[in-house]
Amino acid sequence: MHLKQASCILLSVFLLSLASPLASSQSISEPASSFSIESASSWDSIQPVSKQVVLTHPVDSIINLATVSFDPLSDNLDYIPSTWRVNSGNTLFLLQLKVNDGSIVESMAETFDFKVLETHGSAVWTIRMNNIDLFDSIESSDSVRWIGEYLPAMKMGTNAFGASIVQIVLSKDISPENVAMFSANLADQGADMAWCSHDMCEAYYEHSITHQQLRKIAFDQNVLFVDGSFSLSLHNNLAATEVGAVAVRAPTSLNLDGSGETIAVMDTGVDNNHPDLIGRVAAINTQFGLDSSPIDSNSGHGTHVVMTVLGDGTGDALATGIAPEANLVMYALEHDPTGVFGRQGSIYDLLSDAELKTARIAVNAWGLNGNYGAYTADSRSTDQYVSNNKYLLPVFSVGDNGGSGSSQITAPGTAKNVLSIGSSVNGTVSSYSSEGPTLDGRIKPDLVAPGDGICSARAEEADNVAGLACGTGTHSNGRSMYMQLSGTSQATAVAGGSASLAREYLREVAGINKPSASLIKATLINGAEDLGTPDIPNANEGWGQIDLENSLNPTTSTGIALDMFHDDERELQAGFSLIYSFNLDASKGIDITLAWSDAEASANAAQSESRLVNDLDLILIAPDGTTYLGNHFSSGVSTTGGTADDLNNIERIRIPAGATTQTGDWMVTVEHRGGNAQRYSIVVAADATLIPKADLTTFGNSILPSSTTPLVGDLVSISLAWHNQGTLASGSYRVQFEDVTSGTVLYDTNRSSLEGGSLDSISFFAQFSTTGVHTLRLSLDTSNQVQELNDGINGIDNNIIELDIEVTAQGLRVIFQNPDGSIPTTTEDRETAASVTMDVRNETGLSLPFVIAHEGTGERPVSLTVSSVQEPDPTYPTLLLSPEDSWSKSVNQTGVFTVSGQGQENDTIYLMLNLDDTSASFDGATNRYARAGSFVVDVTARYQNQPTVSHTQRLHIEIGQVDSVDVVPSGTIGVSAKPGERTGFSIGVRNTGNSAAQYTMACTSASQWQIMLGNSNSSSLEFEPLNILQDLSMDVNVLIPSIANGEPLAGSTDQVTCVVTSPTDPTLNRVEVVSVTVSELKDFRTDLYGPNGAVGPGALALPVFVNTGELAYFNHTIENKGNVPLDFVVSLERGNPTWAAEIQYGEDTSSTSLSVTLPPGQSGDVEMRLLVPENAKEGNSNTYTLRVESSPQMFTLNSTSLVVGENLAVNLVSNVGTLISASVNNDFTFTEFIVENAGNSDLDLEWSTSLVPDDWSVGYSNPPSSVSVLSQAPVQLAVKAPNQTVPGFGFDLQLYVNATNNGRFTNAEITVRVEVPSSSFAGISVSDESSAPLLFIPRGDSGKQSFTIINEGNIPLSGELAVEVQDAEGNVLSDRSASISPSSVTDLAVGDSIEVIGKVSTDEDSIDGRMNLVIVMTTSEGVVIELMVDTSVSSQQSSGGIFGTLPAYVSYPLVLIALLGLLYGGRKLKESSKMDDDGTDLVAPDAHTDADHLGTRRDAALDISNSVNDIASGEVSQDEIAAALAQSLSMPVAGNASVPTGHPPSGAPPKGMPPAGLPPAGLPPMGLPPVQSQAVPAKVVPQLPAEPIALGPPLPPGGLPDGWTMEQWSHYGEQYLQRMGLN
Repeated sequence: MHLKQASCILLSVFLLSLASPLASSQSISEPASSFSIESASSWDSIQPVSKQVVLTHPVDSIINLATVSFDPLSDNLDYIPSTWRVNSGNTLFLLQLKVNDGSIVESMAETFDFKVLETHGSAVWTIRMNNIDLFDSIESSDSVRWIGEYLPAMKMGTNAFGASIVQIVLSKDISPENVAMFSANLADQGADMAWCSHDMCEAYYEHSITHQQLRKIAFDQNVLFVDGSFSLSLHNNLAATEVGAVAVRAPTSLNLDGSGETIAVMDTGVDNNHPDLIGRVAAINTQFGLDSSPIDSNSGHGTHVVMTVLGDGTGDALATGIAPEANLVMYALEHDPTGVFGRQGSIYDLLSDAELKTARIAVNAWGLNGNYGAYTADSRSTDQYVSNNKYLLPVFSVGDNGGSGSSQITAPGTAKNVLSIGSSVNGTVSSYSSEGPTLDGRIKPDLVAPGDGICSARAEEADNVAGLACGTGTHSNGRSMYMQLSGTSQATAVAGGSASLAREYLREVAGINKPSASLIKATLINGAEDLGTPDIPNANEGWGQIDLENSLNPTTSTGIALDMFHDDERELQAGFSLIYSFNLDASKGIDITLAWSDAEASANAAQSESRLVNDLDLILIAPDGTTYLGNHFSSGVSTTGGTADDLNNIERIRIPAGATTQTGDWMVTVEHRGGNAQRYSIVVAADATLIPKADLTTFGNSILPSSTTPLVGDLVSISLAWHNQGTLASGSYRVQFEDVTSGTVLYDTNRSSLEGGSLDSISFFAQFSTTGVHTLRLSLDTSNQVQELNDGINGIDNNIIELDIEVTAQGLRVIFQNPDGSIPTTTEDRETAASVTMDVRNETGLSLPFVIAHEGTGERPVSLTVSSVQEPDPTYPTLLLSPEDSWSKSVNQTGVFTVSGQGQENDTIYLMLNLDDTSASFDGATNRYARAGSFVVDVTARYQNQPTVSHTQRLHIEIGQVDSVDVVPSGTIGVSAKPGERTGFSIGVRNTGNSAAQYTMACTSASQWQIMLGNSNSSSLEFEPLNILQDLSMDVNVLIPSIANGEPLAGSTDQVTCVVTSPTDPTLNRVEVVSVTVSELKDFRTDLYGPNGAVGPGALALPVFVNTGELAYFNHTIENKGNVPLDFVVSLERGNPTWAAEIQYGEDTSSTSLSVTLPPGQSGDVEMRLLVPENAKEGNSNTYTLRVESSPQMFTLNSTSLVVGENLAVNLVSNVGTLISASVNNDFTFTEFIVENAGNSDLDLEWSTSLVPDDWSVGYSNPPSSVSVLSQAPVQLAVKAPNQTVPGFGFDLQLYVNATNNGRFTNAEITVRVEVPSSSFAGISVSDESSAPLLFIPRGDSGKQSFTIINEGNIPLSGELAVEVQDAEGNVLSDRSASISPSSVTDLAVGDSIEVIGKVSTDEDSIDGRMNLVIVMTTSEGVVIELMVDTSVSSQQSSGGIFGTLPAYVSYPLVLIALLGLLYGGRKLKESSKMDDDGTDLVAPDAHTDADHLGTRRDAALDISNSVNDIASGEVSQDEIAAALAQSLSMPVAGNASVPTGHPPSGAPPKGMPPAGLPPAGLPPMGLPPVQSQAVPAKVVPQLPAEPIALGPPLPPGGLPDGWTMEQWSHYGEQYLQRMGLN
């Protein structure tokens, strides 16, 4: 699994560490005006100071094709079966030369009338012969090693047989008609699908191609190669920081952001509505894909790659791409229904279309899923395009085949002219990145870039993404806007963006108007970072990781800026070298990179065969002569020795700082060791200055005679040319031209100073009087007047050149006739007749009469050769080039001719030469003129049997320039747009002249509106140079200003004036004036502001937290952003309509809707007031939506929600004040308090008090354990004073309640004053409890009992005593009497006691049974104290029973035993029926709490002794409280009241009796209570407390429903209200 990092997170870290200003030095050229930051460029343009002749590399005698290798001079090809040979009509041949010099082939092609179709390795070409009769002449040429047929069997690739996908390379001379026909033939011959471009075809066979089908393809004369192929596969900001993009984007540095750049991306598709791309899509193309849909509906790969290249980070700045201001040209290649990725059309076509749409960087994060490391037809197609079109750089990924071994690069990443990219992570190469080299040994990848964990955009419509979400922001469908992917695809995107920033720098800072693809490539490679242990170049990272800072503005380790030098598009012929001279301090390091866009190689060659066509070498020579060769490295550093690289079209020399200390004159040499003329780019970074020196040099065609085989006595025109290749003017110098053979000086003169880089030439006539070979010599600076880099004194002498010509005896002469048909006789007249001017406006060709005149003796056979039309090189006129137009040639008669001796009949042959510019035509609507220029044709006649006797007449053709252009505006009627939008029109320019022309367009706006031409941001733009009949339509984009204060108003207009001019045609001045109208724009914006500021969009708005009962204010701003008045209806919708709300605008107020009218540019405020209900609980919420509607299709919705927030509040108040009078009466004084829930959350309650004096008892009587929202509950405080407490004693008591809800808490407290009043109270008790004299009194007798009365009050005790006997029901008995003595107490002191005697007298008929003697003392203060003791009569008169039949000493023990048995049985019964109490009977149904495990909540609810910090304050037990209440109220002791179970019935409550609940409270029956068998302390009867206030929701309007109790209401009232719709 790959190591992945979220680059959007790491990017921010590296931003701070690397975004520092880059060092730079003084620029030698002004930066482009569009570059806003003043940053000097250290880039200097350089020119070579010397050109020298070098030896080309020796050729390999073996011809290596894909399936066959042979030496044609020694190997027999008879093994090729006849079925794979062409019997007749084959025009394709292989040509092998003795030297690898493409100029020889080009010259032979003109001479022998063949077409060069392709280069095969070293010195081998595929050609098409137009005249088979010239085969022998070619074979006998001194330059030719071998020529033979290119057989169909030789065209086969190693994967062709049995392939399902077949690629076919076509010959370059195939006509468009034949391309279409060939494609149709493929389908007719069994291909399931086929497409063809001008350079290649691809065919698909469901069941594999057959041998017969292959033969038909291979036998076609337009086919060069056939091979099997494979399907395409995708290769799946830290990155921006690691490659230096963040630093060079910084405004304090270079401010590079990709502006002005257009990047093409070929991938699955793109989400063109992604916010990171809006407004920068130049074009989306589907014509090369597998369907017409551009969307990225499957993996989202294309969108991720696009945004990695150029996303602007609108959705998330941390996901910003490398070039965030670049424009996009997109090519969608995926078949959406199946997800298959492929293309229709060659890569050549794709790149051509992209360049036409102004793209200069093309990002391709894909490759072939097979043929790894191979140079394929796709590789060839890519190389061919870049070689022919030098300004577009394709960037390809190398694939994700890491770990599969070497040479796993995917094609077309194997192409020479692309930038092939691998992946890196954290300073190392990613494990999955494919390893090089290519199969022919070339260094690939070229570079690596960060590709792991790249956080970039996700397409909204992508359904099958592989990446994890990253970044912030979501699409409308809820999917993340960004995802993280890793792979060489992502690295390629990073590299593509980096290349565009490099190109922007070269254009805007270095001043290179059109940097070539090879210069961009050389720039990036020259500053690349060697990852890890220095070991570049290698098969993993190539030349290292991209480092834009070091590539664009390199510095030493101490921060000293290095100088940058470049030479771009310099052309070099095979066999020559160019030298650059520097005064250089090597101690600070040297980096040099040479790059060239090599000509396409043949796909039909052994994969191990080098694909390099033009072999250039890079050489560095130190002042002491130490020589370094390009690409000869050890441990990442250039070393001496080695051999020149003949594989790569990138060569590099790197000498790190400190490796050498040599200073002085260093020489950089570029040598061309074989191939065709090649343009190259070179970049040098060093502490150096150019050495200005002159260097006069000759070159190949410095001596150019009008004929190299002149006749004796002929006047021969001789042209001489030479060049100052130095950077300094030469000063005056001497030139001499001599015939070395005859010792004659033909020309000798002094020349004035020649500027550096300039050419000088002279022409004169000469005659030769003797036959034979004459050696002609041109010598420059023969007096050594010029100090040169290379001459006879310094360097290599390049001032002398020689040419041999053969002067023959008079034999044959080719003479063009005069216009009147006469034959000129003098040399001057013959030269004049051979110089013609074509009437280009009326002619497309020439018909010129000429004669072959025999000036010898005897009859001779004569052959005639006519060269093709050629064009002299503008720089080197003696170098002849093929013209851009196609010309045909013909002679009205074909030889061999037989001529008689001079003076005899038939000594002159009259012929007609027909030359026709086939590119010109007058047949169409627009004339296509022949291209302007100077052209030559050589006509040669020679003896057939003696070729050395010949004569050549050069025909000079002049075609004058025609300046003509069509300027055609389109779309100029009804041009309009809304404010803030673009509109426009087009102006097309077509070059109808006969030479390439340049055009400039400038547009202005009367109202100074912004105008942008094409994809630029400029209102003035120079067209690409237009070739003949080429046209270009320039889009004029007019941006109508956005609304400002309601303007521009609808219907207003502006005048746009565009002027087209041409620097090549001063007379051109076309003016177009177009009216642009402002359309009606209905647009408005609404913003909702709440108590905490802006609320934001409804989907993202955070809730507004409010309190219960709060009135919340919102302001809704409506702004008319259009240019017409707008009427609005503002409506308010509430999720819960019971919450009150209203809106107000001006004086209008409504709870639902109101109207608003706003003129353009104005805004208005609608106030919204929202009331939270008093009974709202925490967490209750309501949603409010404000809809502002201008029309049914034009409205906005702003939503907010109010959420009742946390508001815990509890109050503790007293109903009777805060003074508690606690009488001394051995009983509790009860005071009622009210606990109120003043918040919006249900509260759990815990109770405590402060500490109290000793012996005081204080506690709460059954305190409530919870209280619901906006409810209250009573709580009784019980206070008992110790007996005999003195009057007036008092203390302050704090009562505490702690309220909690889900871990949150609040509290309340109240302070009360407890005081003891004067209290009259006594205690009555049996004096001797060991005796019971009042039991078993004999009938008719009496019994006495002594009682003690003690004054337990705090004042002297006085009172009356009364006594009576009562039965169990409290009835006074009349069958016995009672008395007490004394019957009163007077002034008994506090704490003192007295004895009284109670007496009971029985009658004879007193009834049996235990009765109660009740003693009642009434104090003088009215306090009643009572005591009951048991009394009974004897049982002697019992009618039976145990007491009547047995004596007391027997019956009483039996009764005791029985009682003990009952007690034991009762205890057993109780234990057996005991139930676990989990506490749930204390919890209301549906209450949010935990189960009362082990009864802990029940115990806590019943415990009145709890206090803060576990400090008890005069604890009163549960039993004491219950017993006291029961005895004082004469009611049974209440247990824990059980909460009703279940829910009430649906509908109205039941009629009749209310459900069972607590027993009714009230007074006991009148009279004294019955006497108890056991004496208990006397009790004071307190006043009954008021009925408790029930908990629960507010009662309905009609009061408590029938059949309900308040306790049931507290638990189930809320459900009742909801069911009845009253909530």
